[in-house]
Amino acid sequence: MNPVTTEGPVLSEPEVAAVRRGVPDPGIALPRVAVPTVLLFAANLAVWTLATWLVLGGFGAEWLWLSIPLHTLVSFAMFTVLHESTHHAAGRLTWVNELLGRLSIPFVAAWGSFPMVRYVHIEHHRNTNEDIHTDPDAWTERGPAWQLPLRWLTVDAWYLRFYLPRTRTRPRAEVAEATVMLFTSIAVFATVIATGHLWELAVIYLIPQRIGLGILAWWFDWLPHHDLGVTARTDRFRATRVRVGWERLFTPVMLYQNYHLVHHIHPTIPFYRYIQAWRRTEEDYLDRAVPIATAWGRALSPGEYRAWRGITGSPGGEPPAAGRPRYHRLCVSEVRPLTADSVSITFVVPDDLRETFRFTPGQHVAVRALVDGRELRRTYSLCSAAGSGVLRIAVKRVPGGAFSDHVLRWLRSGDELDVLPPTGRFTVTPRPGTSRHLAAVAAGSGITPVISIVASTLLAEPGSRATLLYANRDRASTMFADELTMLARRFEGRLRIVHFHSRPDGGAEALTPPDVPRYERTVAGHLTPERLAELWPELAGADAWYLCGPERLADRIAGALTERGVPGGDVHRERFTGTAEPGAAVADVVPATVSVTLDGRTTELDVGAGESLLEGALRHRLDAPYSCTGGACGTCRATLLSGTVQMEQNYALGADEVSRGSILTCQSRATSAEVAIDYDR
Repeated sequence: MNPVTTEGPVLSEPEVAAVRRGVPDPGIALPRVAVPTVLLFAANLAVWTLATWLVLGGFGAEWLWLSIPLHTLVSFAMFTVLHESTHHAAGRLTWVNELLGRLSIPFVAAWGSFPMVRYVHIEHHRNTNEDIHTDPDAWTERGPAWQLPLRWLTVDAWYLRFYLPRTRTRPRAEVAEATVMLFTSIAVFATVIATGHLWELAVIYLIPQRIGLGILAWWFDWLPHHDLGVTARTDRFRATRVRVGWERLFTPVMLYQNYHLVHHIHPTIPFYRYIQAWRRTEEDYLDRAVPIATAWGRALSPGEYRAWRGITGSPGGEPPAAGRPRYHRLCVSEVRPLTADSVSITFVVPDDLRETFRFTPGQHVAVRALVDGRELRRTYSLCSAAGSGVLRIAVKRVPGGAFSDHVLRWLRSGDELDVLPPTGRFTVTPRPGTSRHLAAVAAGSGITPVISIVASTLLAEPGSRATLLYANRDRASTMFADELTMLARRFEGRLRIVHFHSRPDGGAEALTPPDVPRYERTVAGHLTPERLAELWPELAGADAWYLCGPERLADRIAGALTERGVPGGDVHRERFTGTAEPGAAVADVVPATVSVTLDGRTTELDVGAGESLLEGALRHRLDAPYSCTGGACGTCRATLLSGTVQMEQNYALGADEVSRGSILTCQSRATSAEVAIDYDR
């Protein structure tokens, strides 16, 4: 490790290169002198003078209600000056950083020296989220919850404990200055107390400084880093979070540390330009799936953040309902027949919603329409290539389906539908430069997410290939038949398609023998594990499998893949609905009083035995989110705060999400007399 000296940058040149490697450049140059940092120091000095005058000027104890908060504010805000100087972010002039660092540290921790604090803090940056003996700031995150406030209030003592064993390896000048500052502060405090001024010392410094340090440790250490489980060594972009929303309040109050991740990636950018840096390189951050939370702590995925940004602008404002997406009215540009009972629908996406409706291949959208006075919501996969600028779904007629019947009979170009931003976990992330083999199995309308996954991957990855097994009754019932043929020809052998027709019309189509090496061929019969075995020589070694179709078919194919040694993590499945079998029993459900938190308000309501929590909420006229009502889309997700429920179907939540308390309210029924859920978390 290169020692930190009092000359030059805080990090060595190799360390600086390592920090910047692979990091997008926001194009923000460090000024010669960071004037706002200097002004912040001057303002703090003026406030400290005023607060001290209130104590020593003979105004009496009745002014402590003002002087103590002002002194606390100084301790809190002076840390930003110290912090900027620690990272050489107070300007390009080294002496400015050295001077401001030494002038500001007495207001934060009088016993400390600027070089010592600089060393300890840089250790935090280099070892973020490691154990407390490697990352000094981990002291504020570890331990039982009741202990955390005590740790926040004693963070400076832990810094000293962290530093002392390392004095043998630190530069002599640094250790000497730290020693002088420590014993000087002890001597000054002892003298003040001995001369009868303990009360003044307490109200001017000891009490406000301790409160200020506690707030600093909470806001600048615990809030950005707690519970992430990722270290800077493994992924610097996921070792710290940003907090979005309520920027007009929290940005000045937290002195821009609500964008603390930006600081960890660009430590020499002045604090007052964090948001500008985020704006300029935002997409790169989102592509790396950085941790994002609302101002009140709810985690947002990159997709949820994009949806919020499209609603509120970025950054600024609070995500509505803690990031819950809202419907947008979109105009239909085209309704194109695919088969006798299916159509594709293409939407016009305004420029200001382009980012909101940016999607990952395989995602779906919820669509809402008013049909015969009833509000209907359905979920449909996006079936266009990601990055194409086209937002398209396909709708197939369902017997007795009010929504699909309305769309096929009445929907025309120029009509409007309400559409939620894309979501879903049945996805693939194209990686240019990758060479891999994707295998996909689809049946009927299951082709809709698969065609997006296959086309997007092959377009983005010239070295990759895909094999599609697609089951239908015949060619006339095959959705996107012409488009699939076009794709097979376009990719010239990188896409091979095998159609399985259970009831082929011999006069309308000629079945292709399976031994003919063509890009697209058709075989008679059902898609079965036995047929999969026949094709295995060209499928063995596929890097990932994507299954979308009837549950029975997907189960059989998944079982066959398991028997052939395909790892479960390589098999991805999607279902459009999760309807229970007729007559399926629902055991142990009871009437319940349910406390529902939605859009910041909590409502108590009665739910009948066997009634889903969503049904109860809607019956009581709450605007609870929902779409498919079959446990597949995840729109109705909420957090179970207390009580117990039975979740009949779950095709949208992972085991880790369920373990953290997430439930699908459309499928959840109470099994305890009292239940509390929160849609906002």
